[in-house]
Amino acid sequence: MNIILMRHSEAVPFAPNDADRMLTPKGKAEASNTGTQLKKAGWIPEIVFCSTRIRAQQTADLVISALSSDLKPSVLEGITPEDDWAQSMAIIEKNAVDQSLFVFHQPILTQIVGHLAEGNPNFDVHPRAVPATAYILRLDAFLPGAATLVGAYQP
Repeated sequence: MNIILMRHSEAVPFAPNDADRMLTPKGKAEASNTGTQLKKAGWIPEIVFCSTRIRAQQTADLVISALSSDLKPSVLEGITPEDDWAQSMAIIEKNAVDQSLFVFHQPILTQIVGHLAEGNPNFDVHPRAVPATAYILRLDAFLPGAATLVGAYQP
């Protein structure tokens, strides 16, 4: 199966509540750019998931729009920056199907990619997960080192 794990785009640095941080104009452009790159490369998700945070939901919506898709993102609890990466990975595993896209946050994004691709959640994943980075992983199981990083796209 192939899955796409993506960091949300640039968001305003402060809001009354972290969950309410919205994308900046630059962040909106980043999400659209990464979505366009995914489309050009043929990585079209069958289903899209995002965290409960506004910035992840906005990113997912903009990627879907860039893909010219009519998908609606499903919001998942448990994949926010404060969540434990291993528990977040279990949530992703439970929901993953081939060609699924998950839009969520650092640091759990690269911890999951490091664990799956290298067997080490502290692995220094390259390219770095700047805002709107999408990693394509090919895997048969959510086990340490069981995935192959087959692509990465950045705005």
